[in-house]
This record gives sequence, C-alpha cells and structure tokens, in this order.
Amino acid sequence: MLRAASVGLGWWSDELAGSIQGKSALLRITACSSRSADKRAAFAQKFGAKPCETYEAVLADPAIDAVILTTPHSLHAAHVTQAARAGKHVFVEKPFDVSARAAQSAAEACRKAGVVLAVGHNRRFAPAALAIKRMVGEGGFGQLLHAEAQFSNPSALSYTPERWRASRAESPGGGIAGMGVHMIDLLQWMLGPIARVRSLAKRQALKVDIDDTTSALFEFASGQTAYLGTLTASPRQNYFYLYGTAANAYARVDDNELTLQRAGAVKPEPVALTPVDTLHAELEAFARAVAGGPAFPVPPEDAIHTVAVMEAMVASAAADGAPVKPAF
Repeated sequence: MLRAASVGLGWWSDELAGSIQGKSALLRITACSSRSADKRAAFAQKFGAKPCETYEAVLADPAIDAVILTTPHSLHAAHVTQAARAGKHVFVEKPFDVSARAAQSAAEACRKAGVVLAVGHNRRFAPAALAIKRMVGEGGFGQLLHAEAQFSNPSALSYTPERWRASRAESPGGGIAGMGVHMIDLLQWMLGPIARVRSLAKRQALKVDIDDTTSALFEFASGQTAYLGTLTASPRQNYFYLYGTAANAYARVDDNELTLQRAGAVKPEPVALTPVDTLHAELEAFARAVAGGPAFPVPPEDAIHTVAVMEAMVASAAADGAPVKPAF
C-alpha cells in the first residue's frame, strides 16, 4: 500500500482523494498539508489523513512514501524537485509547470533520485481516448490528416482577483493550463510532437485579468494539423475529433461517448464504452509504477512537451498569431 500525502488542499485535492480513498488496495492518502489550518483540518476530518503544518514536515516524515501535489501551477516544478530530493515519489497535477525548462529540471531531479514521477493527464485513461489510440495503432484511420479539440467551461466568470487562478502567471493564455493542456496531451499522444503553433488569445467577458477565448492551430512533426479551442467564459464543451482517409472519430471524452464515421458508410457508428473513473485509474497507475509495475502511461517528456506547447501558444498570441516552435 503506497502511503501518500495530499499537498495543496482545495477543490481538486478533494476530487482526487474522493476517487481513491477507501477504494483502493494500492494507495491510501495518510497525510495532508496546506498553508491554511482550516483546509488542513477539513481535509483531515473528511478523509482520515494526518494534518501536517508544512510541506517540509511531509517530506521529513518516513511514514510517507509519496506526495500528491495540487498546488498552484507555477510551484509544481519546485515542489516536485523538493520531493525528489527527499526520496518521495511524486504525483503532480497537470500542467507539470508553467515553464517547460523548470519542468525539465524537475524531471531530471526525479530521475537522479530514482523516484517515480507521474503527471496527472487523466484523459489518457478515458475509454474514448483509449479506443481511439488503439485504432490509431491498428491503422484503422488510414492516413491520419487532422484533429480538432475543444475544452471549455464558464468557471472563470466567477473568479475574483484574490484567487490564484485569476492571474496570468497561473493561467497563461486563459484556459490552456486548466483545460487546454488535457487536449494538447491527447493530440501529441495520437499524432506525436507538435512542431509549430499559431495562436490567438483574447479577454472579452471576464472581470479578472486573464484571457477567456483562446484558439490555436498546430502543425505536427509528422505533417498533420490540428485545431484547439479553450474558453473560460462559455458553457461546458469537451470534444476530441480525429480525421483520416479511412475513418473519422468523434469523441466526447468526458461524457464517455465515441462515434466512428468510416469511409463508404452511410451512417456514423456508435462505439460501446464502459465508464471509468479516470482519477482513480491514474492514481492506481502511479501506485503500480512505484511498486515496480508498468511505467506510468504519461512519460515525463510528454508532460514537458505539453508545457512547451502552452508556452508557444502564449508567445504566438502575444505576437498576434505569429508561428512559434515549442522549445522542448
């Protein structure tokens, strides 16, 4: 049983804990830490975890094997590095960081320390995404041509200036860090590294100073193209579409829906999928990797590339849509 501490307590730490606590023979959250005493007490009571006043106290505790980091985005790499140097295995929520260079340094710290690093791109565990990936591997799409992805919700309409997400440092390019990175990860998983980015980002409806409308065109090293849209002030939307010469796939990943349109077929073909708790799945995959099982399905290099693409999108938007090559 992997003994983990949840660090950086709030909405998302509770989502992760709720998916795994008391529901797994592989991982248990035994401790928690936050700068807020109230949050520590609430989490400890809700999930039966020992409260720790500081992150340093977590890292010094020999009864803790791993950390689950849900701290602000810009702190991820530093917190990962601290954990690695303390010999703790690391599960860090996406994005890996807001700096690809910092993320690369943190990954190297984990490699040198011999600890497992897992970045929480949980959509790789979604049945619709897995079905598309299998079909890609089997050549079922024929020649791959293009992809389209969208991940939006209205959450930022309720942001107030004191919230950490309500800053350009933590939410560069608006919805990219919170939502768009999931689709960037799926895009590179299906089509490989992204070689060139053109992006636009605008603030049109929000009261806080972050963008609410972000779009990008990608060119992959393998030659295909893709579109990504992410908005933080519109009703919920989430889809991933992949196009080839032999078939198209239309997935609503979070709704567990997948439809295929095969060449020559008159009607689209629905695909039956069994729902999966992707948060539970990624945490158990982390625990298995720590126990010497299969490597975590998101290689650190992929998570670093996703951050580099995010940085390229922000740089392109600042240059009025000029093409930018991701640095990593």
